Amino acid sequence: MTSDLDILKFNLQEKEYPYFDDEDLQLLLDKNNGDIQAASYEGCMKKAVADDSLTLSDIKLSSNREYWLALAKQFKPAPQYITIMKRADGQ
Repeated sequence: MTSDLDILKFNLQEKEYPYFDDEDLQLLLDKNNGDIQAASYEGCMKKAVADDSLTLSDIKLSSNREYWLALAKQFKPAPQYITIMKRADGQ
């Protein structure tokens, strides 16, 4: 059986681009009340902020920031609308 932690690892592509340890991933899940989509979004955003560019002499590897931002869009939670208006008929 696949756990929420395994799904989160898959969503964040931790095999190919390791960044978080299992404890950090569990904290992401806990912080987002077990919502894998929201935890995936937050994880992608954290990876996007990290500066992973590299410069060695004349060789420059650019950051993967745009990749993680694009991936984050797939997991972005839908906005929650809260209305404070009441019905005109009082019900």
